[in-house]
Amino acid sequence: MESKKEKEKIVFFDEFAVYECPSIFYGWAEKNTGPEVLSNEKGRRNKLNGMISVDANTCLEYLKLKEKSKTEDVSDYFLQWAQDVLTEGFDKLTIILDQDSTDKKKMKSQLKFHLINAQISDKIVVDFIHTPTYSPNFNLVEYIIHLLRLKLLHHLSLDVNIQQVKDKLEKFFQFNQLQTPEQIQNIIRHICTLA
Repeated sequence: MESKKEKEKIVFFDEFAVYECPSIFYGWAEKNTGPEVLSNEKGRRNKLNGMISVDANTCLEYLKLKEKSKTEDVSDYFLQWAQDVLTEGFDKLTIILDQDSTDKKKMKSQLKFHLINAQISDKIVVDFIHTPTYSPNFNLVEYIIHLLRLKLLHHLSLDVNIQQVKDKLEKFFQFNQLQTPEQIQNIIRHICTLA
């Protein structure tokens, strides 16, 4: 982070899913190391896909929920970031994300097309830094998603519907942040010690 250029905005990004019925089975484990809990509950529950990012400069958290998260949705999300970053006076956007972002090659190609169509491709550089495979501890947003699940989702009643989940999350992020700027900076420092 210390090598950040003066006109560069750095953003951490990740995707996640939420369901209308809370699940006690959520967890992360390295490939082939965690127990697999067999369940058909995912096929019977309504789902939302979330895109969440954290601005490493301002430490602000941003959430966008969609019914489906396709490559086009991710490229549109990054186009919005690029437009906002330009408005703030930056000319470079660096996005730190995991290896599993929706169809990386296609998404980057679509983003390039969107930047050209928006007539800003010559005004901003968008770079991507991919964290190593199976390394969620290198992505700040993984910590935020974990907190989001703990604080906002794990104690929902069993009769909650997906619209209520959506409303709860959007209302929370409209007026609150899961972490203070100091906590975000501490997590970033922790990530830097892992490298």
